[in-house]
Amino acid sequence: MHELPRRTLRGLNAEVSALGAGCWTIGGPATNAGVPIGWDGVTPEAAYAGLVRAHDLGISLFDTADVYGLGRSERLLGRLLATLDRQAVVVSSKVGYFAGTASHPYQPAHMRHQFATTLDNLGTDYLDIYHLHSADFGPGDQYLPGAIEVVRDLRTRGLIKAVGMRAPHTFAEHWATGQGPRAERTARFLHLFDAIRPDVVAARYNLLSPLYSVDETDIFAFARARNAGVIVKQALGQGLFLKPHQWAPTFGPGDHRSRDPEFTGTALHAIRQRLAPLRDRFGGCPASLARAALRYVLQTAPEAPVLVGFRNADQIHATITSLGDPLTDNELTDIRNLLHPNIRKEPAT
Repeated sequence: MHELPRRTLRGLNAEVSALGAGCWTIGGPATNAGVPIGWDGVTPEAAYAGLVRAHDLGISLFDTADVYGLGRSERLLGRLLATLDRQAVVVSSKVGYFAGTASHPYQPAHMRHQFATTLDNLGTDYLDIYHLHSADFGPGDQYLPGAIEVVRDLRTRGLIKAVGMRAPHTFAEHWATGQGPRAERTARFLHLFDAIRPDVVAARYNLLSPLYSVDETDIFAFARARNAGVIVKQALGQGLFLKPHQWAPTFGPGDHRSRDPEFTGTALHAIRQRLAPLRDRFGGCPASLARAALRYVLQTAPEAPVLVGFRNADQIHATITSLGDPLTDNELTDIRNLLHPNIRKEPAT
């Protein structure tokens, strides 16, 4: 097995493993305000074994949130942290979706309560990154100034090292000057970015993300110009890129996929069809597809760590050990041509 590569996360200015442990899945099934937000097929001991295996295989970046399993994910990670040198790992958590009895998730007193609970769950006295998880700051953004004040105060006091926020799923800076929903989403992100001035952003990027031309400022170039880091999520399409061709799932009431339009039969069929040329080129086994998917993102975004999810030790072991050799220039070109046949563009760098 290759040694897991490492890279420096801009904004935090810390070296991390190129693959990070995305700890949403290990929280198990859950609902928040009546909405399913979790994952089926999770047992605490299997999930904890996955965390241990991830660390043993070289992962040093762990990303969780207060809402993942409504605290279960943080507590499992805290169990691991109790066995480690805390300063040897980077821990990220989030606030902004779970309101409890508060008027809003970003009500300042509630945020401080959630932060204290997160530290208690994790058994640590600081976070490396604390993300503003949601872009909903109430009517007229009434809770935005207070939320900014809270995270900046935490950073000033050394309780967090970096402030994070999420980016749109697709983004090019100049889109904000256009019309329609895409322009509105882009302008909204730019407004929040300027107000919050985060150190790190979390962005979805994978094989099916659009390609950007050299005159488009994608999220990686945008963040770099502002000395902010990027953490990539959903590089494996929440596992969809690795599923067998005839996978036909059913989900329990606490699994977010039960309501996610990307997991309907029609959407799954479309993804299978879209990825068919990739299976023909690289082989249809999960390890071959994982290598193509992960290496594609790691090489397209050479400064950004990539989060991978898991529910047990076997899953995270299979993902990490599938990384293999970097893609050749020909393999990268083939991926872009096969998955984006009508767009002859090079991604912005």
